[in-house]
Amino acid sequence: MSAVSQSTLACSSQMVPAGHILVSLNWRETLLAQLLSKHISILLSDGLGVVDFFPSRDAAVIFISEADLISGNSYKRRVVRFRQGNTSARGIVIAQNTPLTRDSFCQLQKFVCIELGLPVLPVQTIEEVAQLLASMVTCETKINSNPFRVKPKTANNPDASLLTTVTLIPGLGDKRSRQLLEHFGSLQELANATKESLEKVVGPATALSVYKFFHYPVL
Repeated sequence: MSAVSQSTLACSSQMVPAGHILVSLNWRETLLAQLLSKHISILLSDGLGVVDFFPSRDAAVIFISEADLISGNSYKRRVVRFRQGNTSARGIVIAQNTPLTRDSFCQLQKFVCIELGLPVLPVQTIEEVAQLLASMVTCETKINSNPFRVKPKTANNPDASLLTTVTLIPGLGDKRSRQLLEHFGSLQELANATKESLEKVVGPATALSVYKFFHYPVL
């Protein structure tokens, strides 16, 4: 049975029922749509623009595939349009980080996180994309424990989306990520920090890992 026959065709992105995900019609009959429909109920729409998925009405997701990254920097225009066009929805970028895309992924990460201020969630396989999207649908119904929902910024409460991104840096967990964001205030300031200033917050070993993440290609 195809993904389309298991789903409903929607014509608007204004309302996403609880427990459903709104999917761009561009993904119709793809492996990702088929895998996603096994985890969650999907609604297809041809009016999402550059957005690929709406796990909820206020969360928008685009997916940058391995093929997109290998083909060059054409994804940048799409991400910029995504950033500019979603003023009411929280933008999230999911991208494939595989042995073939490691150098390209590093460039994407710096562009999307530092220049555009969007979180990037790395995945390796299409199966992982489907599982992550299904988890996001579930998280949207749990406001207090949802890592994708933006909370008010205070000195002791960093932006949740930034926290999610920073914890992806090798050697960092939730505690050290919070310490860095509380100290530097933004992802851009963290990316531009010297090794010496990083060491004052998280120590030499972790500081070196963070510095290499922003200044050297992923090996």
